[in-house]
Amino acid sequence: MTLQDRYFVPVCLYPHTKYRTAAGVTALFEKYIVQSQEYLIVVADRLLVLDRLITGRYFTVNSATNKARKEAEQVSSLIERIARKAGAGTKGRVAFWDEVAETAEFSDFAPRLREAVSADAFLVRAIEEFIDRRVKRFGSGSEPDREREHERDYLLSEVCMSVYSTEVLGFGNEVWERPPAPEIPDPLKLLYAHRPELVTRVTGRPVIRKLHFLYPEADRSADQIDKLAQA
Repeated sequence: MTLQDRYFVPVCLYPHTKYRTAAGVTALFEKYIVQSQEYLIVVADRLLVLDRLITGRYFTVNSATNKARKEAEQVSSLIERIARKAGAGTKGRVAFWDEVAETAEFSDFAPRLREAVSADAFLVRAIEEFIDRRVKRFGSGSEPDREREHERDYLLSEVCMSVYSTEVLGFGNEVWERPPAPEIPDPLKLLYAHRPELVTRVTGRPVIRKLHFLYPEADRSADQIDKLAQA
């Protein structure tokens, strides 16, 4: 098995994500997963909780968590069903966010990466700019400071899961559903394009992550709305 054979797929639960459909999940398996040697698919219910706390759709952590878990369970069941149908059920793992994030190894790794990113002025400026734009536009306005913290946690959690899964666990091929819209800042892109040495310093290993897109040229109108509002 080589690193090129291993795939990490973060599944964000936007309303219009193709991963909520059998056609979308089947496309993922046919394009990348069936020919892989091993895969890790992480259903990002934790990110959906943070998003809903920012936008104010669910005002308590418990209500947001319960709703997100129900949706994540539906998507996870769909993915596992397609995996078995595609003959890839034994080649990898489908996990909820906290099943990875609450492991001892991740719990040791994530604070170190967060500290390194938060100490880099270039990355901090980009992240804070996005936080300002999104909270002003989509936050409920009831607790702006808390909404900013939720948004910051969202972005840094996304970065930590990506770097951990690709660089530490060795699932070096990361698959996104589609590229983010040009106007949406991408902290991971900035990290790898401008600060790859930061990744190496935290992981102690050469960078291996390669990014792929399931729908590299597809119409993104609905998903641009989801990425900004994620309602």
